[in-house]
Amino acid sequence: MSAFLVIAAVGLGTYLLRASMFALVATKPLPRRAEAALGLVGPAAVAALVATLVLARSGSVDPGPAPELAAIAVGFVAVRRTGNVLHAFALGLPVFWVLSALAG
Repeated sequence: MSAFLVIAAVGLGTYLLRASMFALVATKPLPRRAEAALGLVGPAAVAALVATLVLARSGSVDPGPAPELAAIAVGFVAVRRTGNVLHAFALGLPVFWVLSALAG
């Protein structure tokens, strides 16, 4: 029973620390540099997830999966040229499927 109380206390403490940041910062405007940095958090998180999924195999770095890397490159170019994420899927997935079929 004491382990449950410790876990509950730690959870409550963590919640209060996070909530206090929202309560203190919500009334003040953020500096421009902070707002610009926050705009990059989403793309950085997606890039980290994709890099981990593609390059990490069984706990070690293995840059071997050519179909995935080619599809990511095609999707990246498509988004950079058109600005539409749907084009990344429309062009990247067929590249992945064809290269996977040829490799397998």
